[in-house]
Amino acid sequence: MDEAGQEEGKERGVLWKAVAATLRAEIRQRTAGQQLATENGLAERFGVSRFTIRRALSELEKEGMLRIEHGRGLFVADTVVPYAIGQRPRFSENMQRLNLARDRQVLSIQTHVADAAIGEHLAVEAGTELLRVETLLWVEGQPLGINCNHYPLARLPGLEEAMQQTASSTEALKRVGISDYTRKKTWIIGRLPTEREARLLKIARSRPVLEMQKIDADSDGTPICYGVGCHAADRIQFFVE
Repeated sequence: MDEAGQEEGKERGVLWKAVAATLRAEIRQRTAGQQLATENGLAERFGVSRFTIRRALSELEKEGMLRIEHGRGLFVADTVVPYAIGQRPRFSENMQRLNLARDRQVLSIQTHVADAAIGEHLAVEAGTELLRVETLLWVEGQPLGINCNHYPLARLPGLEEAMQQTASSTEALKRVGISDYTRKKTWIIGRLPTEREARLLKIARSRPVLEMQKIDADSDGTPICYGVGCHAADRIQFFVE
């Protein structure tokens, strides 16, 4: 490369870094999920080529500050919540440890009967009466996940009333005599959301989710809950303690 080409390459390097620095500072002042200007708009604003803008945006995406959705635009990346999966995983305790504002919205409480698959997870026969509780979890003002838990009512008499009185499943279980429970199994699967899941989580259907299936057991090791959770993949990071 001749001297003129070297100077031009150096100038482009300085330009994209300057653009990235400016956008980085601005993104820190914005809220998660907020949409940014288009590539063309940014190129016009900074007076640089789209190549330079793309280089700057690529760097910000690598840093986890920016989310690029092809066909939709540029968005401030969501806050990623580290979520510990241990012997006693609890939503409220996880969020309290991180000093994050959290809320749990009960979407539905209803009885139904176990099919063969759920019955196997809960060690009950198909047709056994279960309580199905669906909740939407919020962290720092944004939806984090949808949980759908199934409980065998014969093992937990009074649970339906307790669930209607408190949004906390741990507290409801205490009220029916389960003072402690532990995680027996956990499965985590990546997939795309359904239309309803995308609407509740306020994400595009092209954005992946992490499905977490679980079995919780009482102190004797008897299953008391089989649950399926759906979490926005770029808002949560599961780790095992």
